[in-house]
Amino acid sequence: MHIPPYHKRPSWQRFLAGVAIGTIIGYIIFIYMFGELQEKWIEENLALRGDLQNLNQSYENLRKNHETLDQQTKKGLQVKEINIEFLNLKELNIDNDRIMIQQLEEAVRTEAAHAVGKNINDMADSIDLLIATIENKTINIDDFKFQAEIQRIIVSETLYLSIQLKMADS
Repeated sequence: MHIPPYHKRPSWQRFLAGVAIGTIIGYIIFIYMFGELQEKWIEENLALRGDLQNLNQSYENLRKNHETLDQQTKKGLQVKEINIEFLNLKELNIDNDRIMIQQLEEAVRTEAAHAVGKNINDMADSIDLLIATIENKTINIDDFKFQAEIQRIIVSETLYLSIQLKMADS
């Protein structure tokens, strides 16, 4: 039995070339879609890790403060969470870099973590210490160094921080 030589026919050559080109285009589309999904997964993973770290810090701070308050039975409201807003992300051209914004928030939240669980009156008395703590810290992310400057701070059950970032000198 003999297999006919289809590789010499132009119609078969076009068909096989189309299959090869279609395979290459399909693979390129697959790689692009996989990359997009991978990037979204990494961003979501970083956000969830940051949330977990914040919850663990808040839990530990609240537990420690609860133990001290049990001993002293004070009345009053406590700071329960920290809300951070950056004012000049567009000027620094990082408003679309969600990963860097998440890392900036984590760094500032780490510096202000001692405020969670404190009495609001005590926090209002030590607000200068909180401002100095945040403003004296140089935040290093990748190859960038940022200096935070607090523009507005509101102390209630939620500590609101409005922060202006500027590039730090090397």
